Parts: sequence; structure tokens; C-alpha cells
Amino acid sequence: MNPLRLAATLAVLCAALGVAGPAAAGARLADPAAFAFRTLPADGSLDFTLDADSPTFEFQSGPSAFGAFRLPAAGGPFRVEVRSFLSGPADPRRARVFYPVVAVLTDDFVVSRATDPELLRFDLPELELASAPAYRVTLGLDPGHTRERYLVVYTPAGLDRRVPRAAPATPEAAAEAARTAFLGAAPYGRLRITVHPDEAAAAPPAAPH
Repeated sequence: MNPLRLAATLAVLCAALGVAGPAAAGARLADPAAFAFRTLPADGSLDFTLDADSPTFEFQSGPSAFGAFRLPAAGGPFRVEVRSFLSGPADPRRARVFYPVVAVLTDDFVVSRATDPELLRFDLPELELASAPAYRVTLGLDPGHTRERYLVVYTPAGLDRRVPRAAPATPEAAAEAARTAFLGAAPYGRLRITVHPDEAAAAPPAAPH
């Protein structure tokens, strides 16, 4: 996926179309200004589910259901984590998952950057990083010093059509294989988005000695 091409596509759409009203459930939208943005907490989590009733958009990689979010009004800097939980059997070799990509939009709905699905990380509950097996993507934001105002979570189209590799022997090997081959890719899923204030980034630099 090329974020610049995605940004150009969204910019052209926004320039060509006026601001529309809220989208109906399951609608195919053509204008990011019409997305129903939910405001993220300044510090906390928000659970959401993407399913057949979720709105879709024609991203550069193809159509996808998506979740749209407005960054906290409190500003930043902060870190945002998006987790997508496995569904079905606990064994990653047979589970299904919505592999999340996060696009960051400016105040005029142009994509400034997007995450790479190849960099998703797998969290197991025994590592105390998640309450259930999940794929995680993390990014830092500082809307107080940038024009970034929105997040859109979606999945690249076509991941479920990749040719699977030989079945791994262990859950750990299965998780690594899934990360690189996108095994069990699903168009829908259950997700959680969490905001953490980034105290390290907000702290002033230490005085020289």
C-alpha cells in the first residue's frame, strides 16, 4: 500500500465532493468528510466492532469496513494503540483476524501518513500485553504541533486471498507466519483503541550540566 497514493485519492475526493451528512449503517462512502468520527478519550480505551453494518470506503488497496475517530481535544503528545482480537479458536493457525491499518488525517481530511501492515505485532495474554490474543499497531501523535486530527482504522483488501504457507507446528510459529503471510485475514473484527499520554515526549529537555 502506498500512503501517498491513498492521500492523493482522498484529497481528490474531498475536493470534488461537498461535505455530506452522517452515513447510514453499511453505506459505501466516497467522502471522508462524511465519516462519523467518534472522539477518542484523552487517556483510556474505546472498543468497537467492524461488521457488515459498518460503513465502507474505497481505499487505495480496495474497499474496507472502517472505524473513524477524532483525536482528543486535549492535544498531545500521546501514543495510540490499536488492537484487533482474534476470533474463533485460540490457536492462531485456525483463528480469523482483521489486520488493522491506521491512516492519520489532517484537519482537511488529507492522509498525512499510514501504518504498514507488515509491522503489526502479535500479543499473547500470557505476556500480559492483552486480555486475549490480538494484533497490535502503535503510533505517536502530537496534534498540538501538527494538523493531524483524525484516525481511520481499516484493513487492506485482498489479504484473505494470499496463498497460505505450510501449517506451523506451534502457536508462536503460527503467529509469526500469520504476521508475514496474513493467515486468517478477515474483513471484519473486534478491536480496541487506547490512548496513553506520552509523558516522555512532553517532558522538557534536561538542562545541560
